[in-house]
Parts: sequence; C-alpha cells; structure tokens
Amino acid sequence: MIVKTPHGEFEVKPLSFKDRRYLHGLEVKSIKEGEVDLASFYDALNWIMDFAFDNAEKSLSGLKDNEIDEVLLAIYNQYKEPSKKK
Repeated sequence: MIVKTPHGEFEVKPLSFKDRRYLHGLEVKSIKEGEVDLASFYDALNWIMDFAFDNAEKSLSGLKDNEIDEVLLAIYNQYKEPSKKK
C-alpha cells in the first residue's frame, strides 16, 4: 500500500488482522492515567517502522528524525483508519 506524506510517497506492507491487534495493544500500553506516554508511543512508532518497511534505513535515511516521525505517524494513521474504498 502507498502512504502519501509531505516527505514523499512510501510503499509499506499492509497490516493483517493479527498485526493490527498487536499495534492496538501497543497503543493501549502507551496510555498512562489517561495521558499518552510518549516513550511508550515511540516504541509503537518503532514497531511500525520495523513492520512497514523491508529496509527502513534505505527508505527513510534521507529524512531528519522529526520528518521520520511524521512519516511514521502518517503510516500509523493509515493503518488505524484504512480507506473505506473497496
């Protein structure tokens, strides 16, 4: 699947049901007392990076760290709210 971001278009692996549930578990673990624990959410973004790309370093190495985070957030949003088109 293709995810479009201000930093380019990225080909990422689609999320299976099992992987979506695993990602949901990472999300739940990142909520502490009703607030997002950024360190835990960062772990979720790193899981997305490892899962989504065959070679994350090759795909993202030209970007700054904040830009990489923006790309990973875009992938996260696409995984959590997939297109309704069928």
